[in-house]
Amino acid sequence: MADSVHSFPYDRYTEEVWNSHNPEALAQFFAADARVHSMTPGVVAGTGLDYLKGRAQSLFNAFPDVHFEIEDIVQREDLLAARVTLEGTQRGEFAGIPVTGKRMRVYDFAMYRIVGGKITDVWSLIDMHGLRDQLETSGSPSSSGNFR
Repeated sequence: MADSVHSFPYDRYTEEVWNSHNPEALAQFFAADARVHSMTPGVVAGTGLDYLKGRAQSLFNAFPDVHFEIEDIVQREDLLAARVTLEGTQRGEFAGIPVTGKRMRVYDFAMYRIVGGKITDVWSLIDMHGLRDQLETSGSPSSSGNFR
């Protein structure tokens, strides 16, 4: 277990990339050929740092005040799972939703594979239903995203 995930600095990654709104910092934490897996099993949505930086920048453009709060982290061997709350105000188009100026608060559940101290694979499930409900309707985080 020389490449133990236990040594991966997830809190530093969250602060230096997401809460500092710095997509360039992704290179410190991701392998150059890291894969972002889609919601369809076995399908890779994108690969590499440029892809990751583009996705991060689109989030920052849409939610310039976005903040990530780590709720839970579970680590085992080369895998790390995290539950994170994202909160921010929409100031740009996002996922086909025009600017609303409304706040959103949603969960992101992510699983990471870490090899040699760098993330090589990520599977991320963001509560897009809750995000759409909040931005397209009342904007109240309590009105959507409830677990049933």
